[in-house]
Amino acid sequence: MYNQPQKKTARTAALRHAVEVLTVKRESGAIVSPGYVRQVRDDLAKRTGCDKYAAEKCDDQTIQVWQSFWLGKVGTRTAGDLVVAYLAGPEPMNDFDELVGLGVHPHSIYAFESENKTFNQALASAKASHYPLIKIIKMPMDRYLQAVPMTFDIIYFDACGPLPSTSQATLRTVANIFRYQRLNPLGVLITNFAKPDIGDVAQLHAYSDLVSAYLYPKGMLESGNPEWNMTDGAVAHGMIPKGLPEDESFFHKVKADFSHFYGQYITRQLFDLASFIVPMARLSASGLWPHFFTKSPGDLAPHASKQMSFDENLEFGGGDYIVDADMNTLGWTLASLNKHEDENYLAPDASSFKLIDTWRRELGGLPNIPVDDVVHAYLLLRNEVNGQWLKPAMKELLAGYSYMQDMYMFCDVPTSELALFPVLAQYAMPYHYNTEQKRRYKYVAEGKSTEMFLDVIPFDTCRYLYDWLPSTELVQTSFDTEAHQLVYRFALDGLMKHTIRYNNEYVFGGHVMGVNDDGYTERLLGIRQKID
Repeated sequence: MYNQPQKKTARTAALRHAVEVLTVKRESGAIVSPGYVRQVRDDLAKRTGCDKYAAEKCDDQTIQVWQSFWLGKVGTRTAGDLVVAYLAGPEPMNDFDELVGLGVHPHSIYAFESENKTFNQALASAKASHYPLIKIIKMPMDRYLQAVPMTFDIIYFDACGPLPSTSQATLRTVANIFRYQRLNPLGVLITNFAKPDIGDVAQLHAYSDLVSAYLYPKGMLESGNPEWNMTDGAVAHGMIPKGLPEDESFFHKVKADFSHFYGQYITRQLFDLASFIVPMARLSASGLWPHFFTKSPGDLAPHASKQMSFDENLEFGGGDYIVDADMNTLGWTLASLNKHEDENYLAPDASSFKLIDTWRRELGGLPNIPVDDVVHAYLLLRNEVNGQWLKPAMKELLAGYSYMQDMYMFCDVPTSELALFPVLAQYAMPYHYNTEQKRRYKYVAEGKSTEMFLDVIPFDTCRYLYDWLPSTELVQTSFDTEAHQLVYRFALDGLMKHTIRYNNEYVFGGHVMGVNDDGYTERLLGIRQKID
């Protein structure tokens, strides 16, 4: 039933890559390799002028201290050390046997199933198998993740339903993985989502509204070209969000080529959830937000209204989300997927709001967090770093430090972007995606008609980067300590190479080396491979 050739090929490829990237290829599984800082320093040293001078200030001893720190954060693993969670279904031995064959210890494998009939089938299958001692836990995976402080190296969420789903809580499950930090600091998330039933016109319209509103503000989308899988986004192509004429409407483009864009949406949604949405939502709900800011996200969000629309009474006219959509993509999407009359945004069909409301409700995991307020508040704080809503230590760091005068100039001009998100990340604990080591597949299982979209994403909390910084009050001192500052910025450059084409929400302008410099090109997604 669940061992069709296409399904088996996808499962084998996904699990094999996940195990390899956490064991024998662990250094490349981390977003910044232990040799990256030294590589940047050595390449700058080959130049002249300020670059060469800066390289001379980044001494071997400080680099060695950072490399030792990196090793302590990333560590090593063998296949026998890995702990894995997956959805059992009626045939749990399929995934179990694959994992054991890859060297994972059988007692470190956890299967989940909540539906009574399927659970009983799974039990019967296990009892009749060569290994009747498998762990099959009778509860929804997301509830377990919320309740039990257990962490996993690999989580395989073979959802079978679409993302999101009005009936299966698929988005909430993924959000809970990151909200409760159930993936280890370097871990792999494997997801498998179904294409919605677009033969149902209402579903096609609802998902097209969601997908087009999510992807429209993105600065870069996928071209589908194996050699260079990147093209400018809808805004750069002069498209309108939705409307007539249809050939200029991004909504209609998505609707006409739904599989292509739905596959992109899945990946970008997973990227955003792990690295920005859930970490910021968790920070806002943790009680730590007032440590940095004078107002709560709920109190700040109304001030962000000027970013959402134009207002001639404002000094600069407002409308940041519209003018710079690619710098405020999630703000634009959240503003669009509401009831509004602003022609600058996509206007969803009334019938789409059941799906949209599910999407919005599940973004932060369970219990619910008002994600809209958090995103709008963060973008406001980022766009207006003038100290108005900052606590004293953050005000001094963001508005009082002379970045351009006191920090080295490289490819990007240093600004407060080097401090805002990285300082918050010490507490928010984002998971960053490894673009280079990501793998994606699509297939239709033999005897089935539903197209499946499988993503294998290594995630890295990058503690070797964020924890290299001291506490908030001492970050300025670390920036004034030349070698320490340079190691931080060289490591940050490694992260930026993975995010530059996919996320500008949290740090923009952190590059030391240009993407046109040899060996430092941006990391791009490969095309989604089709399994026939």
